[in-house]
Amino acid sequence: MKKLICRNCGNEEFKVLNVGETLCRCGRRLTKLSDYQWENSQKWKEDQRRRAEIISKISLLKREIDKCLDERDEEGFKKRTFELKLCHHFLDNALQDSQHRYKKHIKQNQNKFSF
Repeated sequence: MKKLICRNCGNEEFKVLNVGETLCRCGRRLTKLSDYQWENSQKWKEDQRRRAEIISKISLLKREIDKCLDERDEEGFKKRTFELKLCHHFLDNALQDSQHRYKKHIKQNQNKFSF
């Protein structure tokens, strides 16, 4: 479960005034979800950083593949396309969170379950 944080001061504790209205320690009245900020875990930040690195590596590999095609370098082309496939596979499968994989698994096996 994610915690809500005040966008002004970063406080996690609020006082409830009315339905849909809370008061922060800094004195700000929070009435909309946009007044809050979600706290992200360290694992989520690391996953986002890894995804960004892989995406930039994919972009560089595509440039190198184009360069190999221009120079008619077949060996370099094969090496970089294999590396590109690995990056795409890693981006698609390895970095998905467990809940997403679980939902995907249930969706694939939906016809096997009988309720």
